[in-house]
Amino acid sequence: MAKVEPALPFDHFSGKISSKERIVMRTRNGRTHAYAVMNPYTGPLAESRKRAISNFSQAVRQCKSEMTDPERLAYWQTRYEQYNNQARRNVTRANAKFIGTNTDKYYSTLRGFIIASLSVQLRGKQ
Repeated sequence: MAKVEPALPFDHFSGKISSKERIVMRTRNGRTHAYAVMNPYTGPLAESRKRAISNFSQAVRQCKSEMTDPERLAYWQTRYEQYNNQARRNVTRANAKFIGTNTDKYYSTLRGFIIASLSVQLRGKQ
């Protein structure tokens, strides 16, 4: 017997319904989550914040190009496997060794790992 899971029209909904809406939808790791934005900041951005946003957007663009190149993707997959093996024992040490930060954040996706690594490299160049 086949298992049928009907798809809803808004099965992978992301973003806001309108610009004034406070509830935002996003899909992470195959699950859709809703969260409310409380007291959003509407003032001007500081220079440090602008640099951080620019750094992140540049890392995302570079990650996309790295993931489309099969040779670079193989490199990152190998590195991510090594990271996962070490992170099982100690996440902070794995981040210090493979990414260059001293945080205890575990990167559960290859894309997130690549973006974090590239962001640290870009920050070092500035």
